[in-house]
Amino acid sequence: MVQFIRSGRQTKTDRIVDSIAAQIGSGLLNEGDRLPSIRAAAKEFNVSKNTVVEAYDRLVAKGQITARPGSGFSVAPTARPPRSETAPRHVVEAVDSVSLLRAQLDQNYAVRVGDGRPPPSWMAGLSLRLPRNQLAEAEQNTSGYGSAMGHAALRQLIAARHQLDGIPLEPEQIVTTFGANHALDLIVRRYLSPGDTVLVDEPGYYPLFAKLKLAQVNYVGVPRGGTGPDLDRLKEIALRERPKIYFTQSTAHNPTGGSYDLATSHGLLTLAETCNFLVVDDDPFSDLPGPRGIRLAALDRFTHVIGVGTFSKTLSASFRTGYVAARPEIVAEIAELKMLTTVNSSRFSEMIITEMIRNRTYERHLKRLSQRLVHASELLTRNLAELGLACRIPPGQGYYAWLDLPDGVSDTELAHAAAREGIFLAPSTFFSVASQPQPAGMRLNITRTDDARFFTFLRRELCQASGSG
Repeated sequence: MVQFIRSGRQTKTDRIVDSIAAQIGSGLLNEGDRLPSIRAAAKEFNVSKNTVVEAYDRLVAKGQITARPGSGFSVAPTARPPRSETAPRHVVEAVDSVSLLRAQLDQNYAVRVGDGRPPPSWMAGLSLRLPRNQLAEAEQNTSGYGSAMGHAALRQLIAARHQLDGIPLEPEQIVTTFGANHALDLIVRRYLSPGDTVLVDEPGYYPLFAKLKLAQVNYVGVPRGGTGPDLDRLKEIALRERPKIYFTQSTAHNPTGGSYDLATSHGLLTLAETCNFLVVDDDPFSDLPGPRGIRLAALDRFTHVIGVGTFSKTLSASFRTGYVAARPEIVAEIAELKMLTTVNSSRFSEMIITEMIRNRTYERHLKRLSQRLVHASELLTRNLAELGLACRIPPGQGYYAWLDLPDGVSDTELAHAAAREGIFLAPSTFFSVASQPQPAGMRLNITRTDDARFFTFLRRELCQASGSG
């Protein structure tokens, strides 16, 4: 029932070295942290003590851990790349807050339940070639950058897809970007200044938190439920903080998987008008046929809403192609900033995506993707039920689901233990805005939860935590 993922031709020693090095690089292990004893590590990694000794020796030789007689092994002070002593505090804090992203970019984990992207196999079979006539057109225009608004044909197709969903949108209201993160970055740069205050979902999208820290913008979390933000808390916070922007996700929320209902959408937009703030709706799964819920632009028609979309989640992260959809004057301002900072986005990527939409390759791929998500969601639900667990919101709204952990279980300690076994988890701590402790949980990537090793690990750890193992 469950597919096993092999980690290549690594030796057992390689596996231990790479796992510990990845934890150090991602910040899961910090300077001075003690490593398990040789006996304990041998048990955790299911290897001989000699294998652990060899792995620890290698890490010592690389300067990543230190050995002290009678004290065991610990992370060396210089294990992580040194930072400039003159780095501003807000830059250091921003980089530290995306250590989970650094871990995702690392390829040493065999099981990647906490990753934000689907596995490559889910994107197999896509044709990434331009037809001969478009290839000739592209070759003839390699000396020019093209419009800062982006490839006109792609913007026309994006507008048409919104119109089919009942959302009035014209190509002139769209500017393309290097993915959704670039779109968010442009919005932050253009409309926010140091000291400004914005609202974000709690739990929410942690790369956005890092961007706001980098821009020295204050952000306040609004509790997120299964059908959107808590409107009473949102009203209280908005009246107190007078935010400039509320960053949210109306459908297939990252990390909980929830979507707005009609009442919550209407309530939010009413508050946005009353308190005079913009709403940035980051909607990476709008093209998927599966996610339910209300897209904010369907009600607001881009009066107060700035829409952010991307093809990185539904096609390939390597495309780095996204867009901003908004009122014409906002789009013009974003295009100006895009021109100043990156000149333009990738016309080649945009032309390939255009062709994939035109020849219906994209539509067929979305259908397959949606079917696989339904199957993976059902499988995840059954596997969790066998452990007496369930996601906070039934999975199936995009790639993500939120698993609340039983009382007494630490999400970060669970992530540490998983990493030692080559399993990458995304603990709830990274997605939290609040400084006070929150209920422990983890974000699950539904597309990557079909590996028996994850459930075997989870069953063992939870049994040990409850004292029944």
